[in-house]
Amino acid sequence: MSVDREIVTGEVKVDGWRNLNFFKDVVSQDLALPEKEFQLRHLSVADGTDKQSGFMSLLHRVVVDVELKDGISMRRSYIVKEKSNQVFGGDLVDKYNVFEKEIEAYQKLIPELEKLFQYKVKFGPKFYKAVTEPFTVMVMEDLVASGYSMKDCGNRLDLLDSKLVLSKLAKFHAASAVYFKQNGAFPKLFKTGMYSEEAADDYAAYIGNLYNSFKKCLTERNFSSHYLDIINQWGPNPYVAGAKLFRLKCDDFNVLNHGDLWMNNVMFGDNDLLMIDFQIAFHGSFTFDLIEFIICTVSVDHVIDKFDELIEYYHQELQDAFQTLDYPELSPTLENVQVDVENHGFLAGILTIEAIAMISYIKVGDLSMDLMSSPDAEGEEFRRKLYRNEKYVDVVDRLLPFLYDRGYLKCSLDFPNQAK
Repeated sequence: MSVDREIVTGEVKVDGWRNLNFFKDVVSQDLALPEKEFQLRHLSVADGTDKQSGFMSLLHRVVVDVELKDGISMRRSYIVKEKSNQVFGGDLVDKYNVFEKEIEAYQKLIPELEKLFQYKVKFGPKFYKAVTEPFTVMVMEDLVASGYSMKDCGNRLDLLDSKLVLSKLAKFHAASAVYFKQNGAFPKLFKTGMYSEEAADDYAAYIGNLYNSFKKCLTERNFSSHYLDIINQWGPNPYVAGAKLFRLKCDDFNVLNHGDLWMNNVMFGDNDLLMIDFQIAFHGSFTFDLIEFIICTVSVDHVIDKFDELIEYYHQELQDAFQTLDYPELSPTLENVQVDVENHGFLAGILTIEAIAMISYIKVGDLSMDLMSSPDAEGEEFRRKLYRNEKYVDVVDRLLPFLYDRGYLKCSLDFPNQAK
C-alpha cells in the first residue's frame, strides 16, 4: 500500500477534485455545520487501499484539516472513489454504467432501505457527494477512521463472522423486497449484474481463456476424470450459462443483490458490519449473493460441513427481518429457499474458474487483470501460476468433490427442482 501523499493547501488552485473548495460541502454535511462556521486549511491525498482492492476504480483517502470559527482545529478523513482508465474494465466501465449504478445505490437506494428499518440498521458508509462531469468521483465516509476494518483476505471467515454477514445480507435482501413491493421496479441500471446475456460476447475471450487454463491445470495435476468429464461439458463460454442462470424470473424470490459479496467488500466494526462496492448490484434471485458469499468467503471446512446450516440461518434471519418490517408474507419458505439454491447451484462451479482463483492469488503476488485475460504466452503462464497457486489448489481440491456431490457442477438450466 502506498503511503505517498499529495498535499494541497488553500493557496493552490487545482482543477478537478483535489482542492479545498471541492470538500467544503462534504465537511459541512459531515459536521452538520454551515460552511461559514469553518475554514479548510489544507488536505492530503493518498491511496485508499492496496492496488488490488478496487478493480474498476481508483480509491483515495483524503484527510482535511478543519478550523472551526471558535478556533478549534480538527482533522476529517474521507474516501474518494474515482473513475479512471487506468484500472481493469476499460470500456466496460462506461458500457455498463458501473459508476452511475453505484451512485444511485449509495445516494438513493441504500438510504431508503435503511429508512425501512427506521435507521436502526445500516448497510453502507455515509455518502456525501458525487460528481459525473467533467470527471467522475464519489466521496464517502472513511470507514477505517470510523473504526471499521477488513478481515485478512488471505484467510476465510469462521462460522461466527460468516453468520454475522449472512444476518446483514438477509436484512438487506428483505428491505429491498419490501422496497420493490412499495415502489415497483428498481431503476434500469439494476437490470443486470455480473452475469448478463447482453455482455456475453464482451466476456467470451476473457472467460474462455480462464476456463481453458483452468481445465488444463486440473488435467496436468491428474485431477480425477470423475470431475473433469462434467467440467468439460460446460461449453466454450461458461459465462453464457451464468447469464442464463441469472436471467430474471418472476417466480424466484428476487432482491437487490449486492453483486460482489466477498471478503474485501465487507467492513467489520466492533458491533456491526457494513458492505461496500455496489458497482455490479442487480435485481434478481437472492441466490447470487448467498452462493457467492458462502463459496468464496466462508471457511472451506464450514462450506463442506455447515452449508445447509448456513442456508437455514440465512432463511431464519430473513424471516426475522420481514417480521420487523411488517411484511412477513413476503418471506419465502425454507423449502423455497433450499430449492432456489439447488436450482442456481451451478454458480458455485463457475466461481471456481475466476472469483476463487483471483481471491486466492491476491495474497501471493500481484494480481494482473490484463494477464488474466491475455491470449498470448505470457497470459497463459500467468494463468498457470494462478491455478497452481497453493492456496487455490487447497481450496478447489476440497470444493470440487463437494460441489459434485451436490450436483452443482452440472450445467443444467431447466430447473427440474420445484418447491411443493
